Amino acid sequence: MASTKVTHKGKKQEQEAPLKGTWISVTVVGLVIVATYIVLYGLYMARI
Repeated sequence: MASTKVTHKGKKQEQEAPLKGTWISVTVVGLVIVATYIVLYGLYMARI
């Protein structure tokens, strides 16, 4: 078999858009976790 050298010159992709979406997703998940914690803590304190 003949070996061939394959080179890939990819285009430089912008990183702004994916990072923006990632931060939005992380923020939403964080807010849901904090809201859940506050609700559960409130319910626990109401029980006492």
